[in-house]
Amino acid sequence: MRPNSLIIIFLLLLGGCATQPYGSFIQNPSTIYSKVMADEVTAQIVRLYRAANTQFNLRHAVNDPFGHALIENLRLEGFAVQERINSDNSLFVSRILMGDSIPDIAINHETDGASQPARLALSYIIDQSGDLYHVNITIDDTRLSRAFVAQADSVHPAGLWVRKE
Repeated sequence: MRPNSLIIIFLLLLGGCATQPYGSFIQNPSTIYSKVMADEVTAQIVRLYRAANTQFNLRHAVNDPFGHALIENLRLEGFAVQERINSDNSLFVSRILMGDSIPDIAINHETDGASQPARLALSYIIDQSGDLYHVNITIDDTRLSRAFVAQADSVHPAGLWVRKE
């Protein structure tokens, strides 16, 4: 009986790791603060990844101002972004740049020597403690973190980017 209980506990712990929450955990997020933080995140991603050769696949549905601003910024910089359209992570939707529909295109599976874009999983967590905001971006196995501080109706970086691989 004891080995069975250990297996059940292990499976419960494993399930807990798979359901880690992502997104914004800020009550009543400011659109202005969200845009500033998304601009800083986008600038850092542009420094680290090649736009024309990278596609980001979101791990979670986006329903907050930061996420919308980040997706828009990434697309404007030339990155492909694949969004999840529901919270149970079972269905994706691709949107080309700012369009809502995907045109019917004949796909040629021959690459003619062209390299395929890197497909990287992207998720984020944003939280707040008083006037301090913390942004944590995960791209595949790489984590980027930065703190921001709210001062005089604006938000500014409170330190350097931290990168963990």
